[in-house]
Amino acid sequence: MKYLFVTIFIVGGLFGFSQTDNPKLIKNESQLAKLLSELRSVNDNPSIIKFNNEFKELLHKTLELDGAFEYPFASLSSIGKITSQDELVRIISWNVQYEDFSYDYFSFVMKKDSRRNKVFVTELNRTKQNFYMNQFEQVGAENWYGALYYEIIDVQKRNRTYYTLLGFDANNQRSKFKLIDALYFTGKTPHFGAPIFESERGKVQRLLFEYNAEANMSMKFDFDRNRIILDHLSPESPTMKEFREFYVPDMSYDAYVWNGNVWELEEDIIAINEERKKINLKAYDSKLDTVVDIPIKNEWIDPSNPNSPIDGGEHRAVMPDDGDQKVNTKKGTAKREKSKRKVKEDKNAIPGVSSFKKKR
Repeated sequence: MKYLFVTIFIVGGLFGFSQTDNPKLIKNESQLAKLLSELRSVNDNPSIIKFNNEFKELLHKTLELDGAFEYPFASLSSIGKITSQDELVRIISWNVQYEDFSYDYFSFVMKKDSRRNKVFVTELNRTKQNFYMNQFEQVGAENWYGALYYEIIDVQKRNRTYYTLLGFDANNQRSKFKLIDALYFTGKTPHFGAPIFESERGKVQRLLFEYNAEANMSMKFDFDRNRIILDHLSPESPTMKEFREFYVPDMSYDAYVWNGNVWELEEDIIAINEERKKINLKAYDSKLDTVVDIPIKNEWIDPSNPNSPIDGGEHRAVMPDDGDQKVNTKKGTAKREKSKRKVKEDKNAIPGVSSFKKKR
């Protein structure tokens, strides 16, 4: 029987971390790595519970050691480790899968008190429920819903910092969840959920996105534009509108943008990458007898705009079926002189195009 474990590789947020002088941390990490390897290799419930409890107990003790907040735990690659931008909050989370293919989640929240030079460690205890997460309910450490957190975004509202969490729940064999939650603190106590998310039902404590278990939904924070970009989900057919397990990404994108008060929805955004504003094309220069770089702007061309050139204002390559055609370029616009030769019409051509449905 094959079991699935979700592995999260977190790079962001660890840039300030360094090795510790505490030898106990290094020793404990070695023991934790061994326990985690055992946990991931067993497939019967008693063994899963045994190794997970041992791992969780040792991890709790380790996180309370001096220097644990900054320690990378690099060998524990199959658990999530994320740190807030203000470097005051760190969340460790992981999951296990049981024999019946159900999942359970475990997590510790570390809160740094810089004034007292102290780190508070809180274990999150998941409450198994017969219903899904509630968008209108606030929960705490004792009735946590359970999720794997893979990204954290700091936002300010008045004098409080809300740590926006992007998370994942494998749920079951029919559907999965992505969620956007809010974490804030009163003293050292963590709270999950805050009315800072815009929805069709008004302000909600968190956002939930359920979709088909065989599909993959993208949801990540775009630091360049300061927004959360996510796949828009649609039912595979109109008749499945009421059944979220049949929802899949439809190749369009939405975004949530922080406006200082709430995460506001923007629909049908254009998800393009502006990291490279210019790109270079290679071309052969016959005069120089060498290959040269031709810089062009890396801009998105709106195909619905009738004034937008279909080729982006650049050259158009002559295709083999163009016949005897000459291409004259003037001011960057390609003009074609059609050949006088007539192309024979294929009498066997079938009008229209055939269609097929992708087999799922």
